[in-house]
Amino acid sequence: MKRCYSLKRNKEFRRVYRIGKTQKCRTLVLIYTKSCGPANRFGFSVSKKLGNSVIRNRIKRRLREAVRLQFDDIKTSYNFIFIARGAVLTESFPALMSQVRLVLDRAGLIKDVAEK
Repeated sequence: MKRCYSLKRNKEFRRVYRIGKTQKCRTLVLIYTKSCGPANRFGFSVSKKLGNSVIRNRIKRRLREAVRLQFDDIKTSYNFIFIARGAVLTESFPALMSQVRLVLDRAGLIKDVAEK
């Protein structure tokens, strides 16, 4: 995923946390809000409780790739934060992709067939 699609500043994260809506599943939590710009922007959060920096960065890379593969199916003009839960450690990549798809679908952020 390109860097231009990332939430970078603490202020941006705080705004999404403060006014965003939440969807949850077993392995992750999605917080999302409407964005000011035309493009989607994504942030990934992994707690230190889940492991050392190697493990946390691996989780973020896997989440980033799962989102990248579904990027074209996601509605535009939103900011997203994906928060990893403990169950993400044992999850296979295809299952992780389906969990990402599940929370996006529950939030109503997957494009309809007519919108694609």
